[in-house]
Amino acid sequence: MQEYNDILHPVLYFSKVFDKHQVSYSTVEKECVALLHLVRMCSVYFGSEKVVVLTDHSPLQFLKSMGKHNNKLLRWSLELQDFNLEVQHIPGKLNILADFLSRPPPKPNFEHVNVEPDPVVC
Repeated sequence: MQEYNDILHPVLYFSKVFDKHQVSYSTVEKECVALLHLVRMCSVYFGSEKVVVLTDHSPLQFLKSMGKHNNKLLRWSLELQDFNLEVQHIPGKLNILADFLSRPPPKPNFEHVNVEPDPVVC
């Protein structure tokens, strides 16, 4: 997100389909590999500048300490340490943009609308 006129605007929309191995990853591993792909793709734009990562997945805040229990997370954590990242948690209910991008939109319900069809004039 980039702030412009006191409003946060998305800079990039990113989507990737997990391969057959990544599908079986735990949730925290999936979130971490998504962050890693994004950083690899966008690092040329932010270089050594501080980047704030806004996420509704709070365990990413503790990635450095989780690596002690999981070799995959340890490797990824070491790679992410090359960047000036600050991970901030946004509770899911407040993270409207993530829900908008990751969930299908609700189907409109017009049952409560009482509209008479216009008569056809010939």
